[in-house]
Amino acid sequence: MCGILGTIADRDVLPSPLDLRPLQHRGPDAQHSRALGTAVLGHTRLSIIDLSSGAQPMSDVQGLNTVVFNGEIYNYGTLRRELEGAGHRFATQSDTEVILAAYLEWGVPGFARLRGMYAFALHDHRRRCTVLARDPFGIKPLFWTQTARHLHFASEVGALLSLAGLDPELDLTSVLETLAHRYAFGTHTLYQGVQRLEPGTALVVDDRLDMVRQVRFVSLSEEIERCRQSTGAVTPDEVEARVADSVAHHTIADVPLGCFLSGGLDSSVVAQRLSVDCAGPLRAYSVGFRGAQSEVSELPHARAVAAAIGAELHEVEVGPADFADLAPVLSGSRNGPFADPADVAMLKLSLAAANDVRVVLSGEGGDEAFAGYPKYAADRYAGLLGPAMKLARTPLGRRGRLGIAADALAEPQRAVRWMRWFENDAAPPGLVSALLAGGAQPSRALTWVEDRLAGYPSGWSDLQRMQVLDLDAWLPNNLLHRGDYTTMQASIEQRVPMLDLALTPWAVALPDSQKLSGLRGKMPVRRAFARRLPRQVLERPKSGFRLPLGEWLRGDPGLRAMTHDHLLAPGAQLRQWLGAADLEQLLSPQALATTGGAKLAWTALCLELWLGAARPQLVPA
Repeated sequence: MCGILGTIADRDVLPSPLDLRPLQHRGPDAQHSRALGTAVLGHTRLSIIDLSSGAQPMSDVQGLNTVVFNGEIYNYGTLRRELEGAGHRFATQSDTEVILAAYLEWGVPGFARLRGMYAFALHDHRRRCTVLARDPFGIKPLFWTQTARHLHFASEVGALLSLAGLDPELDLTSVLETLAHRYAFGTHTLYQGVQRLEPGTALVVDDRLDMVRQVRFVSLSEEIERCRQSTGAVTPDEVEARVADSVAHHTIADVPLGCFLSGGLDSSVVAQRLSVDCAGPLRAYSVGFRGAQSEVSELPHARAVAAAIGAELHEVEVGPADFADLAPVLSGSRNGPFADPADVAMLKLSLAAANDVRVVLSGEGGDEAFAGYPKYAADRYAGLLGPAMKLARTPLGRRGRLGIAADALAEPQRAVRWMRWFENDAAPPGLVSALLAGGAQPSRALTWVEDRLAGYPSGWSDLQRMQVLDLDAWLPNNLLHRGDYTTMQASIEQRVPMLDLALTPWAVALPDSQKLSGLRGKMPVRRAFARRLPRQVLERPKSGFRLPLGEWLRGDPGLRAMTHDHLLAPGAQLRQWLGAADLEQLLSPQALATTGGAKLAWTALCLELWLGAARPQLVPA
């Protein structure tokens, strides 16, 4: 796990060494850059594999190509043996060098053979081009922008903007999408002209910027369709074997390794598989909340799993002081905002784990792969329940799970309905109105979703379409992005074995009847691990990350003071969109007494922290 950044110029220049400090937290062990013609590549290293000889930028033994790489290639041993058989020579034991040899042997299409998580930039000295690539699930981030005479790229937006010397305007539509849906759709970011590289895609940039073109080397849709044509009835043993194979591949490391254990099914499955081959007690990390009498704690479930598998459980307590201390770390830069309260807990958990390990495995992706979200099961009844839900939608609002379900199921249009399941209920209405008045386009996200759905194979079920839509949008642009950023702030690597080319397309391709039973999902995993995990974990319903945010915002003096100091200050950035009375209402005791009101206030605070750091032009003149 590392950070990468670089620049490609449109003419022969002598590039100066890059300033790598903005990405040092991603790679505290070493920082280097190298000029290669009109390109300069930079790298900050967190040493995980081949600690002694894996320094980057790295060239192949012939000096034909040079790469900077963020991530891990889990099948590099198998690929290396195949490439050695084809005549390639290696100077290190690192997975990085395998990328170079794979490109020499197979070109850009060869990236499809890489089983792992990655973002890298490879300079081809012979063809005088630089190739940027990102893994098929978008686990690792890669941002880029093109100016008049340069193309810049980086692992984080803040580093990219510093590298390019840019102070871009906000993309108001992306801000609206982030408020309404928790993320911007497609390749858009919160800044005009700054893009995400799409997962499974290479950006090929010729020296001097004569040509910039995108090449897709892996299509999840095609992988799923290939599996769907050959997938029949599945046995618990086959499910367990495939999960075990993925977890085993994700344990490749030359440093200590542990896991995040929430007590949910996916993280428990990963922990159980890790414990099987662990030389000593598995280090597992779980979070609890101080003074959380009104919330349901997940610690009892995590403790039950740890006891069943013999793991060493480290419980990390999060309280209001952590929210006051860590919110500015997460949202107070041009990388923000990170407005989900769970991100603060994840950062505290990551900082605690970093005392013992450098790699953690987690369960992200299991819900999308095996249909674990309640919406997947409930959406099957949209046609039957839709008319009744229209009547219930107004009195219920979006309060609680029933309100969210009523709001979604009442919508007959499939694309709109699927977007509503994950719609954010913590968007300040006044801010949304101001964004619309400023020119934000609410239809852009829907158009992207409709286009995506239209491209899926006609034989897919609606369930499979929902799963892949979440794999295409919700995961890379929201969950995985947040997970990467919070763990890298603590300089540890997060791996997600439920997202794997050998597992995930196969799981999505399974027939609906095997994945769902009534209103319960993830049935193949439940059956496969029935003998391995406590019944309370196997049978518990899907639960979100719950914490007593409203109690803390009302009752903790330090957190309350920090929130008031930022949102009610005369120079608050949000005052360009919201009036003083609107901001005061957000922090009223009555508003904070509700879960929705507490989320609204926290969203506003995180936006203010971000805007204070970014200081873009908020409303076009």
